[in-house]
Amino acid sequence: MKKKLIDIKKHSFIIKADYDDVLLLAKLIQAEGEGEPMIGKVAVGAVVVNRVQNPNFPNTISEVIFEPGQFESVTNNRIFNIENIDEECMISAKKALEGEDPTNGSLYFYNINTVTNAWIKSKKVSIVIGKHNFIE
Repeated sequence: MKKKLIDIKKHSFIIKADYDDVLLLAKLIQAEGEGEPMIGKVAVGAVVVNRVQNPNFPNTISEVIFEPGQFESVTNNRIFNIENIDEECMISAKKALEGEDPTNGSLYFYNINTVTNAWIKSKKVSIVIGKHNFIE
């Protein structure tokens, strides 16, 4: 039997999340936040958690992540090619699900160096963490 990377029974999450949700969130964090400091990885996870809690977005982790056009790593299939999830990304997912939010409630983020979307670039940035701008 393969050992689980994290025992979710030992954690109290602020939104509904099972083991598969934690894995999916960790994969998104790895795909979107690879090379970022840990606080940046937690911030990516927090955006997903914030969206699940916001009535203007879907109410599950998978629905938020797979909502069309929302995350580049889903659009370019990067998330589907992650086989080995980095431990730091698992820890970041857990922290975000426990309520840690270095973005103070942001609902969007983008990579400063690769963004081409004029709409998101026009929005007021609430915080910069690593190479990502976060927007409320």
